[in-house]
Amino acid sequence: MSKDSQTPQPQSEEVDLGQLFKIIGNAFDRFFKFIGSIFIGIYKVVLLLFVHIYQRFVWYAGVVVLGVVIGFFIDNSSDKLYGANMYIETNFNSARQVYENLKQFHQLAYEDKDTLELAKRFDISIKDASKLKGFYIEPDLDENNIAKMYSDFYGQLDSISRLEMTYIRFKESLTPYNYSIHRIGVASTDKYIYKKIEKTFTEQLSGNPYLQELVEVNKLNLNQKDKVLVTQLEKTDSLVAEYLKIRISESKKQQIPNSGTNLYMGNAESTNLIVDESKIIEKRLGLENERMQINKALVEEKNVVNVLAGFPKSGYDISEWTDKKKFVLPIVLFIATLLVFSIIGFGKFLKSQSKILN
Repeated sequence: MSKDSQTPQPQSEEVDLGQLFKIIGNAFDRFFKFIGSIFIGIYKVVLLLFVHIYQRFVWYAGVVVLGVVIGFFIDNSSDKLYGANMYIETNFNSARQVYENLKQFHQLAYEDKDTLELAKRFDISIKDASKLKGFYIEPDLDENNIAKMYSDFYGQLDSISRLEMTYIRFKESLTPYNYSIHRIGVASTDKYIYKKIEKTFTEQLSGNPYLQELVEVNKLNLNQKDKVLVTQLEKTDSLVAEYLKIRISESKKQQIPNSGTNLYMGNAESTNLIVDESKIIEKRLGLENERMQINKALVEEKNVVNVLAGFPKSGYDISEWTDKKKFVLPIVLFIATLLVFSIIGFGKFLKSQSKILN
């Protein structure tokens, strides 16, 4: 009897599995039917839309042609929008000042349209100032520079901070002020205005007495350091000349083993020859290299803002297709016509339903 009581268990398990698979199959069937009903509904809506447009084709074709004609006339009578870029490098942490000045210029040109103030700032006529339409600035992003900034920053951290500061986190923490190179864009309706404002525009970018004082002090320090290096070079040249004289005089004497002129410095042992002309020459080359670096710094840090690439002689068309009325007006009129017919059709539907209910 124990064997007979155990035989029904596999059958019940098979029944349970069959019901489970049936439920899963029904769920998938309903899911696919739901997806299919969505596509069928979309198809019907699109089909009704094309039928509607086909039945009123004359109306829609008329508004599209009308929009093209009106838009073409507006575009020809309107001024074109031109743009040009300038690339600058900021020194002495002056990026904040540059961004603030650019915001003010944009406010004057784009929102306030204060042509009098713009003409005064850029030393141009009021007519030319009225053609300035906007000022824009953004950092010139370069992954290589960001990686270098991260490497320098990472090397200054302790072991615990290094575990937390990843490259992604460092990159997300950067602000436009952390970059040294920036791209400035100017929008105007006059394609030849950019060279007229370039010089005064660059001067206006860094108008800050504190920054100007930093520039002057930096020049003084660099010039003073250069004078010290010149003095060291003169002394080095003098030492080389004296050493060569000693070499020449010694070479004329009769050569005796372990004899010669030894020049010693400080507490050096008498068995070592301290003065070596090759080391003096290396020292002189090092001083010359420092002078080269100073000359380079005098150029790179001559101004608060360095112009890496100035404005081109003429601007270029920066208008998008959305700015052209011959493209926008036909679309707007087409959508407006569709809405009007939809409202009329919906009103007729409500009217028919009210009659049925009454």
